[in-house]
Amino acid sequence: MPSEFSLFLLPMLVFNRVLKLVTPFELVAISLCSKKSKTLCSSARSQLQCKNSTKEFTLMFSLNKEIRLMFDYYPEVLWIFKIDYFPIINNIPPRKNVLQKFLSIFQRKRQGTLEPTYTRVMNELFLTSWIPTEDESISEYSLQFYTSNEDHILNMNLFISHLSDIFNVSLANLDLHFQNFTQEDNERIIDFYCMKREKRQGIQSLALTAQYGNTTEGDQVVDSLLRRQHANNTLKLNMEPTSEFKFKSEYFRNKIRIVDISLSHWVSFSEFLEIDAIGVILSNSSFTSNQFKLLVEKWSSGWIPKFKLAIIEFSETVGIVECVTELRTAGGIKNLNVYQEVQNINRYYLRRMDGRVAEITLEAEKTIHFHVFLNAESNRIHSPHLFR
Repeated sequence: MPSEFSLFLLPMLVFNRVLKLVTPFELVAISLCSKKSKTLCSSARSQLQCKNSTKEFTLMFSLNKEIRLMFDYYPEVLWIFKIDYFPIINNIPPRKNVLQKFLSIFQRKRQGTLEPTYTRVMNELFLTSWIPTEDESISEYSLQFYTSNEDHILNMNLFISHLSDIFNVSLANLDLHFQNFTQEDNERIIDFYCMKREKRQGIQSLALTAQYGNTTEGDQVVDSLLRRQHANNTLKLNMEPTSEFKFKSEYFRNKIRIVDISLSHWVSFSEFLEIDAIGVILSNSSFTSNQFKLLVEKWSSGWIPKFKLAIIEFSETVGIVECVTELRTAGGIKNLNVYQEVQNINRYYLRRMDGRVAEITLEAEKTIHFHVFLNAESNRIHSPHLFR
C-alpha cells in the first residue's frame, strides 16, 4: 500500500470514525475497492445509530432507473444512483486497484476529452466519474452509472444488494412506472421485488405510476400487479384507470398500512368503504358534501370502518357545521353527540353511545381528516370532556 494513501493503516477506531464522516457516495466508492474494504464499510455502518438512520431506500423503475437514498445524518439531502444502459462499451479499462479507485473520487474529467472513459465498478456496471452532479435547489446529489442493455436488471439488482450490505438496510420502496414496460416485464419486476426470498425481504411499499390515462389493457396490467404485490406498508396509486376498473378485496389481503391514491375521482364511495387499510388518502376525489353526510350517518348508526384514518380531498367545500345541522334536523344522527374543540374551530368530535369517537378535522376547506378511536375505555380516560 503506498505511503501517501494510509487510510487502511489507521487504527480501527479512527478508521470507523472516518467512515462515518464520508458522504454516502464516498463510502460506496471505498467499499468497492476490495472485499476487505466492503467488510470494513459494512461493519462501520452496522452500529445501531447508523443502521436505523436510513429514511428512504427507493428504486424508481422507469425508462430512467434510479436508486434513491436519504439519511438522518444528511437531513433533506437525496442521494441518487442513476442507471442507464448503452449498447456497446469500447475500450473499457481494467479494474483499478484500491488506491486508483479511491483517488478517482476526486479526479475531474480532463479538458478536451471527446469520449468519456468508462470505469468498471462491479460486474457489468460502469461510470465515468465519482464526482456527483449537484442540484442545490432541491438538495440532490446524483451519480450516473451505465450498464449493458441485456443485463441491466441483473446488474442493477447486484448493485442494490451491495448497497443493502453497506448500509445494512433492505430496499424498502419500489416506484414502478408500469406504462413503460410490457405486462410480462411488469409482472417479472413485481415478482422479483415484492416476494420474500431466503436472504432478502420483499419491498414494504409500492407505487404504481402512470404518465397518462389508462387503456383497457393498462387496467389489466394494474389488476395483475395489484394481485401479485405483497406490500404491507404503503400502496400508492398515481394513475387514472378507465371507468371500468374496480377495486378487489384481494388487493388489500396484506392489511396495508396506508393506501394513497393521488387522482381518486374514479374511486366510488362504496369502493372507498371497502379499502382495508389502516390509513386511506384520497386526493382529487369526486366526493361531495352528500358523501360526507353519508359518512357521518354511517358512523352514527354503529358502523365500524376498516380504516383508522381517512384523509379525503372533496370536490367541493364541505361545511361540517352545516352538514351536521342538516342531519340533526332530519333525525339522521340521534345517537350522536357532537363537540367542537375550543382551541381549534375546525376540529369536531362525534361520540357515539357506545363510547367510540370520530375526530373530524377540516383542512383547507375541501380536505377532511376522519380519525376513529374505537377503544371506549381509552376514550373515557384520555378525553373525559367528551363524556360529560
